[in-house]
Amino acid sequence: MSRDHEAEIVSAIARAIHRYVIAYPDAADTIEGIHRWWLTPPLHEEPEAYVEEAVAYLVANGTLRQTSLEDGRVIFSNAQRRP
Repeated sequence: MSRDHEAEIVSAIARAIHRYVIAYPDAADTIEGIHRWWLTPPLHEEPEAYVEEAVAYLVANGTLRQTSLEDGRVIFSNAQRRP
C-alpha cells in the first residue's frame, strides 16, 4: 500500500472521529475503544496504527483532548467540552 493511500485512510478516519464527537459530544474512549466503537465498516477494519495517527492529528489540531487516567490508560474526548 502506498503512503498516499495510507494518508487518505488516516484522513478518512480523522473525519469519521470528528463527526463522532460532534454527534456524541460527551464521548470519551481509548484508542482501542475508538477503533472498535466509534468507526463503522470499513474504517474499523483498518489497522489500529491508522487510528493512532488520526487521533494524534486531532489532538494536535485541537479537536480532541488527551487525558491520562490514574490507572495509566489514556482517553480521548471532545476538546470543546469541559473536562
